[in-house]
Amino acid sequence: MIRATTAIVALFDAGSDRVFVGGFRTDVAKSRAAVGENGVICSELDDGSTPLGFDHEPSPSLLSRLDLSGRFSMLATTNGTPAILAAVREGAALILLGSLRNLDVVARRALAEASSAQCRHHDHCSGQLRNSRIAIEDSYWAGMIVSRICELAGHGAVELDDSASLARGFSISDKSAVPVLLGSMTGRRFIGNYRQHDVEFCARVKRIDHRSGRHRGARYSPSSGLSSRCQ
Repeated sequence: MIRATTAIVALFDAGSDRVFVGGFRTDVAKSRAAVGENGVICSELDDGSTPLGFDHEPSPSLLSRLDLSGRFSMLATTNGTPAILAAVREGAALILLGSLRNLDVVARRALAEASSAQCRHHDHCSGQLRNSRIAIEDSYWAGMIVSRICELAGHGAVELDDSASLARGFSISDKSAVPVLLGSMTGRRFIGNYRQHDVEFCARVKRIDHRSGRHRGARYSPSSGLSSRCQ
């Protein structure tokens, strides 16, 4: 999932006004209708190839270099975007899409929401093979976000369940994300597909000034079957 969420952050960093998260990875007509003729549609098949008619694969390092100012985008992946849409269907009140590239702002928003609503925060990881197997990179990110929330809240202010404690311990034991992601099963697969640059891009912890409002909340559109990030 971390590649999908990093790709979404990259699309916003490239200037995209709105990013639609789609569950259809091969329906070019539906994807194009969502973003308009000037929009960008990104997808990949299970073998990592880009379906015919789509503009780009969901490569964060590639998407971050585009100029998408004033344009809409659509992203559909094998694991990440189905997990996002599943959270929508389950009725989540707020969905925050996190990666190491926007770690700080997601931690601050999650803590603020939990404090104001006095609710529980749940980290959902898509894993591998459509959530059928744990993924090291997702566990590492979950530990990083839990650690950052604990730092912001102060000592003893956050109650962790066992899974959150395990994830936090894992992220603390491995100080650098780069070897963790490169050594994961997903990382090794991407290296084999000549996409090591994507793994390294996803592993960079970046502190972003979000006061510009570029990175926004989540909204679901029942009419289109899409989840979109909007103002």
